[in-house]
Amino acid sequence: MEVNECINFMLTSTQNAVFNYFKRRLQDFDTTPSQYALLRCLWKQEVQTPSQLAHELHLDTSTITGMLGRLEKKDLIERTYNQEDRRSVHVRLREEGKVLWEQIDHVIDEANEEVLRGIPAEDAAKLRQQLLLIEANAKDCLNAERGEA
Repeated sequence: MEVNECINFMLTSTQNAVFNYFKRRLQDFDTTPSQYALLRCLWKQEVQTPSQLAHELHLDTSTITGMLGRLEKKDLIERTYNQEDRRSVHVRLREEGKVLWEQIDHVIDEANEEVLRGIPAEDAAKLRQQLLLIEANAKDCLNAERGEA
């Protein structure tokens, strides 16, 4: 099999191209695609824990912690610590974060439309389903190799 026919190579190449395009579209807002995704999560559900955000975004908590620190420095989010248990943290959007999210949400919608240009809506929906199936299959294979059920 040629390397450019390998699903891993194809997905990685595609993901890199799409990520870099989205990154460029968001640079005027001093925001990365990952930071946008985190802001989007908080827009959907106003208060969340870092663990909830990590689960939603399929990232580890240390990555989320770094993102939260950068967003907090920009005054876009705030972390509230439980006084009785400092490990218990709640994250919420600040007003500045809500305003930024409203400004960039349409940019993301446009970028999605642009990278899916030429793909009929029905085919785009199938692509999304197929990507989820590929992800599930890869996780199942990995779990099987580990001996996990």
